[in-house]
Amino acid sequence: PAFKESEIGELTDICEHLVFNSFSQLEKYADFCKEKGVSIGIRVNPECSTQGDHAIYDPCAPGSRLGTTRAAWDAAVSQHPSLPQLLDGLHFHTMCEQGADTLERTLPHVEEKFGFMFDRIKWLNFGGGHHITKPGYDVEKLVKNVKRIRETYGLEVYLEPGEAVALNAGWLVTTVLDTFANGCNIAITDASAACHMPDVLEMPYRPEIAGAGKPGEKPSFMFPKDYNAA
Repeated sequence: PAFKESEIGELTDICEHLVFNSFSQLEKYADFCKEKGVSIGIRVNPECSTQGDHAIYDPCAPGSRLGTTRAAWDAAVSQHPSLPQLLDGLHFHTMCEQGADTLERTLPHVEEKFGFMFDRIKWLNFGGGHHITKPGYDVEKLVKNVKRIRETYGLEVYLEPGEAVALNAGWLVTTVLDTFANGCNIAITDASAACHMPDVLEMPYRPEIAGAGKPGEKPSFMFPKDYNAA
């Protein structure tokens, strides 16, 4: 959501594009980025919530710190009319592990609130949350929406499918260091949800564990009081 002055120099050395979260950040760093040849954009909030039960991951929720609403845009431009001229692109990120139907539902809101800029910019970043590697994902619908924006407005389109690229790409290997019972079975491992799998606590997700079963699938077992792991 914000960049440090002590880091912006290094970032502009290694990045071709930077997206700012607010007009105050844009105004602060735009000239410096332009001098370094970096293409700059701003993150917009189309105020189109798509998360349903996952409010913790909803960047369009009331009070969200992520993205510039149209009201915030208008207020900033009324004070500094030249700010939009600094922009090469716009960015929105409203999805989380969702399909192309959600993107198709979101795009009209982006166009309604910020489409007036589409003939002044070079690119539009659709953000992340596109679950393109999930079985059943409608790739053709994604392609259709990307092509529509490109052909209608002449914009370059970017996607940021981070999780979809890395999901199930490897294993987290951990060792059980100790086991005991305190009304239930307890295992002490050299990994933790807080450090290595925070979504398990925040959503919560149930991690897939090799050889494990779902609740009730395997016989229960209580460790004896004098049991110690080897």
